[in-house]
Amino acid sequence: MFASLQSEFGQQFLFERGLNTKEFNTMYLWKPGRYYLIKSQAVLAIANILGGIYKLSAVGKILPSFLRDKAYDMISRNRMKLANQKCYLPDQHQKKKFIQV
Repeated sequence: MFASLQSEFGQQFLFERGLNTKEFNTMYLWKPGRYYLIKSQAVLAIANILGGIYKLSAVGKILPSFLRDKAYDMISRNRMKLANQKCYLPDQHQKKKFIQV
């Protein structure tokens, strides 16, 4: 499931962990009661969960996390230049995967 960091759920998640509630350029992967992963750790874990060709990203684990996170930050800052400029709106089926829309 997904949630925006600006949503009520996202803000509560950040606040409860003492994380910055005004910074929205970081991805978190959370498994309730177990862990939360940040930036490149989250990306690699999600790629592993997705499987298939995305599992190849596991090669990135050979790099130290500070280098992976630098790359993550660079991509995050420039994502609008790299991605399609269209506004994405989830359909009804996709909305079911969001905690809050």
